[in-house]
Amino acid sequence: MSVSPPSSVRGSPIRPLRSRRGCKTCKSRRVKCGEEKPTCARCTKTGRKCEYEGTTFGTFSSAPATDSILDNPLSSSPNTVWRERRAFAYYFQHTALFVGGGLETDFWSTIVPQVSRSEPAVWDAIISLSALFESPEPCPDIAFLRQKDLRILNQNHRDALGWYSRSVSSVRQRLDRGDGDIFVGLVICVLFMCIEGLQGGVEQATRLYTHGVQLILTLRAQIASGAVDSSKAVLLENNIVPIFVRLGAIALNFSAVPVGALLSDSEHALTQGFASLRSAREGISILAAEAQLFQRTCLGHLVMFHPSELPYEILTQQATLLARLKVWHAAFTDLMESLRRKDALSPQQIGTGALLLTHHEMLFIMVATSTSLLETTTDAYLPQFQNIIEQAGVALDASARSDGSQPPLTIELSVAMPLWFTSLRCREPRLRRMALTLTGRAPPVQGFYKCATGVRLLETLIAVEDMYGMKRKTAQGTTGSIMPESTDELNGSNRPDSSSDIFRFDLESHPATPDLDYASSPYSVGSEMKPGTTGGLIPEEARIKPINIFRVQDGFPPGTAEEDIAKWSPYREQSFMHFLRNERDPISGTWHLVHGFTPIDY
Repeated sequence: MSVSPPSSVRGSPIRPLRSRRGCKTCKSRRVKCGEEKPTCARCTKTGRKCEYEGTTFGTFSSAPATDSILDNPLSSSPNTVWRERRAFAYYFQHTALFVGGGLETDFWSTIVPQVSRSEPAVWDAIISLSALFESPEPCPDIAFLRQKDLRILNQNHRDALGWYSRSVSSVRQRLDRGDGDIFVGLVICVLFMCIEGLQGGVEQATRLYTHGVQLILTLRAQIASGAVDSSKAVLLENNIVPIFVRLGAIALNFSAVPVGALLSDSEHALTQGFASLRSAREGISILAAEAQLFQRTCLGHLVMFHPSELPYEILTQQATLLARLKVWHAAFTDLMESLRRKDALSPQQIGTGALLLTHHEMLFIMVATSTSLLETTTDAYLPQFQNIIEQAGVALDASARSDGSQPPLTIELSVAMPLWFTSLRCREPRLRRMALTLTGRAPPVQGFYKCATGVRLLETLIAVEDMYGMKRKTAQGTTGSIMPESTDELNGSNRPDSSSDIFRFDLESHPATPDLDYASSPYSVGSEMKPGTTGGLIPEEARIKPINIFRVQDGFPPGTAEEDIAKWSPYREQSFMHFLRNERDPISGTWHLVHGFTPIDY
């Protein structure tokens, strides 16, 4: 499908969606501006003075008519058509710029709006997303609203859900007629996932993601057979697939999504050289998905088999991934140095570079420690955890909007994922708490998931580890530190010990991760932590590894003793965190892998 405006809409009151973000100099010369900030590449090359209308990065230069329509709140007019046009104006000026993190302006600001001109379902999805983006207060999902009165919502949310419902109906009508266009379906799928993400609809967004992957594979097959215009192949691989790979890399933190099906055509993960920060981002996104899939494979083998029996293929894959991460960093460093020499690095590009570095550090630690069940293997990477925190601060400062806030949703790579990983795997108390605090500054919704939900999980995990740490100190006859308030609930008289000790696997004592060719990050902040940053590390026996979250009403994990779980809570909707913990036999010195469970407000 061509994304050019059809002739039937050329007379539409909606004006052509050309970018108005170019600098004044290029506009006066009537040449295309690359829109680089603070000075565009064309003006830099020709030595001309480069100025932009307005001072805030990430906003369009507005026509007076567009400015005026945004002066009034969305809910101030009973005119439905006016509210739709205002929602679209807000999308064009704000939502499109921030939801993709600033590197996907072609997709969000050009392709999606152009498709909306001939596709009512896309138009409705755009204005629904825009209304939720402008008013991101907690909004009940559709299932909840089937049982509740729509009047509990404000006008913005009623409009958003009404437009969303209308879009869904349009899609169903097209499917019933059998005239669905796959490319349009993928655009709608991305928009629907964003809408569900803002509403907390993780399950719905995950189903949409799976359906979108199937559409991508179908469209790839049609392109390969020549049944579809080759222009769609460019749009698919340059715009749609990268979005799904990034979303998949984010979703793998909490669920199983079929992102692996999209990686077969990404042999080198774009690590041989980068022409732009966008290509560097695509490379690290692919590596992020592959690293997490590798981590899951390792955990499955370590739990089921003896650690020393890890297949040679897994160890080879580990070495290959570490080597590719090193190559990625070398290519990324070359790119950043090239931009610096040209004096073409804007504050936003510096922030994007810092963001990509946080992901590289995270992936390096993840891959290097995946072949060991001992949680203490991460202690060798405290400098890398510290670098994640430092770079995350730079990235958050750069991605903030003009009022200092972060956008309510991003489906771009975000510092939320590396910070979450740091809070989860770093057991140096100060660094862990700093990462948890910085997570609160990240966009509230990352992909399908609300950061607040991840923070609650981390707080529960930290409380459980503090409890085990205290028990260990007590058993050794030492005085433990005061436990956080959240631990009181876990250890109260109305609840049993959080560890059910249902399963035990005998593991021979084994060392930490073996020496590797790349034993430290290629851009580590130093071989030692900075003075004053270290604290008492949590002992191995007190560390836990979360496996999944489940509810009683959805069934129990295989092998779970239901009576042990049921005594925690009589409520079927109660959520539980399933985790692993290493326990050493004091006599034989043999490690035992213990499966534990604890209630969690999730």
